[in-house]
Amino acid sequence: MELSRRAMIGSLSALPLTGTATKAAPSLPDKASFEFSGTYLNAAYAHPVSRPVRQAGNDFLAARANREVDRAWPSDNPRNQAVAKFAAFINADANDVAVVPSTMEGENHLLAALGIDENHGVVTDAYHYGPSLALYGELNKRGVPLAVVAPRNNRIELKDIEQAIGPNTKLVAISHVGSSTGFQHDLKALCDVAHRKGAYVYADIIQSVGALPFDVKESGVDFCCCGTYKWLMGDFGTAFLYVRPDRLKDLKRTAVGWRQVTNEQTHAYPFDPPGPAIGDWTMRTGTAATFEVSTPSWSALAMAIASLDYVQSLGVENIARHRQPLIARLQEEMPKLGFIPLTPKETAGPVLAFAYKDAAARLDPVLKAQRVKISTYENRIRISPSVYNDMEDFDRLLKAVSRV
Repeated sequence: MELSRRAMIGSLSALPLTGTATKAAPSLPDKASFEFSGTYLNAAYAHPVSRPVRQAGNDFLAARANREVDRAWPSDNPRNQAVAKFAAFINADANDVAVVPSTMEGENHLLAALGIDENHGVVTDAYHYGPSLALYGELNKRGVPLAVVAPRNNRIELKDIEQAIGPNTKLVAISHVGSSTGFQHDLKALCDVAHRKGAYVYADIIQSVGALPFDVKESGVDFCCCGTYKWLMGDFGTAFLYVRPDRLKDLKRTAVGWRQVTNEQTHAYPFDPPGPAIGDWTMRTGTAATFEVSTPSWSALAMAIASLDYVQSLGVENIARHRQPLIARLQEEMPKLGFIPLTPKETAGPVLAFAYKDAAARLDPVLKAQRVKISTYENRIRISPSVYNDMEDFDRLLKAVSRV
């Protein structure tokens, strides 16, 4: 379930300090679990790898190199444990989650499985992930009906999305928390509107899961996808794609690989039973069998197990509670320095953005000199604190930008 910033802060204040942790967790800010130097306020770009996660990666590589050369990787690997832990994060059944290489690939695979074409349109908004907008723009060039909802007052209004959904709209595709400005959709309200009008909803959740409480069942979302290298604090190369179980029947398989094939029988070698030269086989069914094609990144999945354990030990509610006063301070101070807010104040997410003329050209030299890392663009900036940040980090940021 998604909460407004005010409602979420109120609910967080009633929680015990340890949140959902089942054992003693590091206190926040947790600087001891990370090894980078300088002031890093750019977790929305890529989250630093913690010591426990790096150790999990090292252990995996050591096993690959020295101790497990005869391991049966197709059947004995980190995949199932990682999927189960992620599914628990979003209140899903592990059977409804598939492993894909990235969030963007998950979205592409889903569009193909849905059969999006000139008869089945898409509604999205200008705050969806930039390459996703390019994806839909390219489909539109091929005849797919497309409506892109523009922002008003730094928000995507639900009534504008509702108005854009037409009789041939098959999918509404959004980023739950926008990577560019941090705008957060009320996902349940959006799903209610889309479903009432006969459309499915896909949500890119890479900027929310791990940073905010998230529940696929309460939201009603049909499909969502999340890579592990941002707020799940893992590595590149793996993502989790969720499909609501009653929607699976509406999807078609668009790729075939060894992860989907079982009961293989050859007919081309000595002692084989007679049969066609192509052989015989059975295709698996289910979400994983629809989308998992070939060997995933076992190492990234091994690291995801450790990173999900680390996030769980802190408690997502605690992480959100820790972050709020940091973001609130910037919302108060940055406009005094000439930065124009792009993130609505009621947003509870981890991304804070400001417009600033010639931002990269003017700020990059100063930020680099002060060893402060944020995302800078031509005319805007993005700041995204995490579990290792404190007010002293924001003192350094404010001091740096005030010099421009």
